[in-house]
Amino acid sequence: MEDMIAKIVEMDKKARELNDKAQKTKVDYEHQIILKKEKIKTDYLERAKKRIAINQQTAQKRADEKLKRIREKNDAISERLEAAYAENGNAWVERIVQNVLEMQ
Repeated sequence: MEDMIAKIVEMDKKARELNDKAQKTKVDYEHQIILKKEKIKTDYLERAKKRIAINQQTAQKRADEKLKRIREKNDAISERLEAAYAENGNAWVERIVQNVLEMQ
């Protein structure tokens, strides 16, 4: 009988040890999952920041190029207006003066 009780106690001890080991393994896995989750989140945020920086640079480059084209176009228009004024300015002034004088 004592031998049987000793075996039961021994089996209970082994069962508790197995249960403790299983609980420790579970906690270890949960900890590993939390760490992996944080790493994935950090990696994703880093990639997103890099993509944002690249997109921002690309958008800035496009905006700069568009602004340059607009300025070039405005400069060309301004040059044409100045050339037209240099060529026709006196005639325009005379015509305006004549029109004003005729209105009175």
